[in-house]
Amino acid sequence: MDAKSWIVLFILMLSLFGCTSLKGERLLKNEQYQDGLATFKRIVQEEPKNAEAQYYLGRFYLALDRPEEALTHLNQAVQGEPQKADYHFWLGVAHWAIRDFESERNSYLKTLAIDSKHVPARLYLAHTFLDSGEWQEALDNYDLVLLRDPYNPEALYNRALALTELGRPKEETKAWKQYLEYYPEGKWALRAVDHLNELGDFSYRNFTIGYRRVTLEHISFSPNSAKLLSKGKPSLQVLGTILSINDQVWLEIVCYKNGDPSLAAARATAVRDYLEQAFPGIKLSRLGARGIGSKERIKAGRKVYLLDDSTTFITTKK
Repeated sequence: MDAKSWIVLFILMLSLFGCTSLKGERLLKNEQYQDGLATFKRIVQEEPKNAEAQYYLGRFYLALDRPEEALTHLNQAVQGEPQKADYHFWLGVAHWAIRDFESERNSYLKTLAIDSKHVPARLYLAHTFLDSGEWQEALDNYDLVLLRDPYNPEALYNRALALTELGRPKEETKAWKQYLEYYPEGKWALRAVDHLNELGDFSYRNFTIGYRRVTLEHISFSPNSAKLLSKGKPSLQVLGTILSINDQVWLEIVCYKNGDPSLAAARATAVRDYLEQAFPGIKLSRLGARGIGSKERIKAGRKVYLLDDSTTFITTKK
C-alpha cells in the first residue's frame, strides 16, 4: 500500500472513530436512550473489541437504569482502552448504582491517576468520603474541585456539611454563606439557611410566603435610618413577584429595632413603599407595615436567639 493509500485509510478510520463519538454524545444529549441502545448494540455485535462502542452502550444502559448490564460493557471499554479516564469514571458510576461502593471509589481513583484534573471524578470521590464519614478527606477533595470549578453547587454545599461534621462553626458559617451567595433559591438553599440559622447567623432566613417557602437575604438599612440599602432589594423583588402572581396573599412587614419603635415603624413603611413603587399592580390594602421597639425572638434548632435589628414577613391567604 502506497503512502497516499495509507493517508486515505487513516482519514477514513479517523472519520469513523469521530462519528461514533459524535453519534453517542448527540443521542445522550437528546435523551434518545432507546435509539442509542439499539445503535450501539449493532456496533458491538459487529465489533465486540470496539472499546468506544462498548463505552457508549454501557452509558445507554446506565441512562435506562440498567446498571448490571452497563457494568459488563463499561468493563469491556476499560479493558480495551485502559488509559481513557472517562471510561473508568463511568464504570465507577455503574458500581455506585449497584451499591458496590469500594469498587466505585477505586474507579474514581483510577480516573484521577490518569487525569488529575477530572472534575467529575474528584467530585464523586469526595462524595464517597462524605458518605463514609471521612470528613477531612471529603473536605480536601471538595476544595480541589472548587480550585477548578469555583461555582460547583455540590462541592460548595457538601463542603459546608463536612465542616459541620468536623465541628468548625466559623468556617461552616462562611461556607453556607458562600453557597447562598451563588445559589439563593431552591430546596438546597432552604436547607443551607436552616444550617446557617442554627449557627446563630441570620443574614439569610426562610419565610413562608403564601404557599411557598422561600429564602430571603437580610433586609439592610443605612445605620440609624430607614434608607433601604441595595443588598436586600433582590429579596424584596422575590416578595413582590410572588404577590404579583398570587393576589390572594396578604403581606405584613414587621421591623424590629430594639429601643427605637419609631425607627422600626419607619423601616417597615420604607419596605412597604418600595414594594408599592416597584410593583404598582399590588393593591396597597394587601401590604401591612408595623414596627416593634424590642428584640425579635427566633428559635433555630434547639436554641433561641434575640435579634436587635431585623425584618420579618408574615403572610395570610384570603
